[in-house]
Amino acid sequence: MGEIYIKVLLIMAVLFLFMVPGFLLKKLKVIKEGATHALSTVLLYVCQPALAIKAFCVFSKEEYAIVNSVDKLTLLKNFGITTVITVVSIVALFLICKAIFFKSKNKAKTNVYSFVAMFSNCGFLGIPFIQMFTDNNPLAVMYMMVFNVSFNVLCWTLGVYLVTGDAKNISLKKVLLNPTLISNFLGLIIFFIPQINIFMFEGFKDLQTFPLYLSYMTAPISMIIVGIRLAETPVKQLFCHKGVYISSALRLVVSPFLTLLIALPFIPLLGSGLASGFEEYVYLAPVIAMAMSPAAAVVAIAEAFGGDRDSATSSFVTGTLISIITIPLVISAVMAIL
Repeated sequence: MGEIYIKVLLIMAVLFLFMVPGFLLKKLKVIKEGATHALSTVLLYVCQPALAIKAFCVFSKEEYAIVNSVDKLTLLKNFGITTVITVVSIVALFLICKAIFFKSKNKAKTNVYSFVAMFSNCGFLGIPFIQMFTDNNPLAVMYMMVFNVSFNVLCWTLGVYLVTGDAKNISLKKVLLNPTLISNFLGLIIFFIPQINIFMFEGFKDLQTFPLYLSYMTAPISMIIVGIRLAETPVKQLFCHKGVYISSALRLVVSPFLTLLIALPFIPLLGSGLASGFEEYVYLAPVIAMAMSPAAAVVAIAEAFGGDRDSATSSFVTGTLISIITIPLVISAVMAIL
């Protein structure tokens, strides 16, 4: 357990060092207003799609051998299990939040807190984290990407409804045209039809550089944005609201263990594949995803739909800072249980 704790702690140190440039540049007033919007756009429309293509279509020889060690039907079944675990976990958290905050008079704030509790930074932080934690195991990354598909659908439907309180703000068009979803589905199609995967053709391997390098930008840019947000947020706004601590506790502690509890009944469905040490990622990837800091989308949705932007920003930044402590502890505890 001690080795796992140290490894996770070092991973978190590397990821959170990326915050420093954003924080310093904002404090020095080198970064102007609107920079976070521009960086977030690059993440959403460039880095995340590249990350999806990289996860499903770009492999080294060693990684391809690992992927091919599990037949396609088994992978399809495992993707389905991952999706079910994801949906059930997020809906369960939604019900828990409703029970905790039902007496609150300030619905705008508690809706934001509920969103924070339900949705993690599984894409911008979770995927780079699991890459480092599993030494870039391709199956672990793929299961995390499948989690990300369900996350995005629920985030831009249930999440938007939660923050705005109005189902009219849910746009099916925006959900279906989400670049991350499109790239994930495109990547899955190419993965299951390898005959059209040009990235793996002999003589075309240099094309792998394009999605590979763009995907590497995900973690640095996302954490630079957190650093900018931290520099913009007054200290008293970060740590002076009880709801922020409640939502952070639900997000960082309750949600991963709840997800593990939901995932455990699915273990018998995985069969003897667990002996290979790879199929454990079917349920471990959702647990790791749910242990991550709050989703950056909470700020974007609050800004776009007139939600409580101050509560969204303080919850996002405070939860992210607290996650530096909780993620190593939670992941170590989960691995000890397993």
